[in-house]
Amino acid sequence: MSARLRGGLNTKPTYHKMKLFLPLAACYLGLVILANWLASAYVVHVPLTPYMAPAGVFCIGAVLVLRDWIQQLRGLYWTMPLVYVAGLISWGVGDLAGWTSLEKIAIASVVAFTVSETVEAVVFTPIRNRNLSLGVALSGTIGNAIDSLLFLVIAFGSLGFFWGQFWGKTEMIVIGTLFTMMRRRLVPIAASSAS
Repeated sequence: MSARLRGGLNTKPTYHKMKLFLPLAACYLGLVILANWLASAYVVHVPLTPYMAPAGVFCIGAVLVLRDWIQQLRGLYWTMPLVYVAGLISWGVGDLAGWTSLEKIAIASVVAFTVSETVEAVVFTPIRNRNLSLGVALSGTIGNAIDSLLFLVIAFGSLGFFWGQFWGKTEMIVIGTLFTMMRRRLVPIAASSAS
């Protein structure tokens, strides 16, 4: 008889999910803060393109994929608060550190990040159980376009870096999608345990 039927709770899957959630959430938060600092300080060439972009572009591309992974692991109710907290922590860190050049970038990031990640969750949620890799790719691409547009307009008042932002994040989304496909092949998760 299962622990659930006996009235007990099987804590092993929850413990395992939490054990994975904590490092992924820390990585997510760290990448958001790093992306804002890099965007305020550097411009980089986007590999495989003729475009330039604020340097945080690669971090945010990874963040778009991590959000989907975290949602797949813990669900939407754990993921969305993390999105909003990450944006606010990034703004707070910049403010406390006195990165005045980061202030406008952080505000742009909070707005673009929360809007794009919310839309990304809306796209990812219905697709993820049918095809996780497609969900990661499609939601990441849509979130990427929204994030790039809003961020650049608010932070710089220009879309001059749009294609650099878009393609830089797309490169990271492609890598994240490939990792998702490889992970699914190597370590499949039953549909009932991933919900």
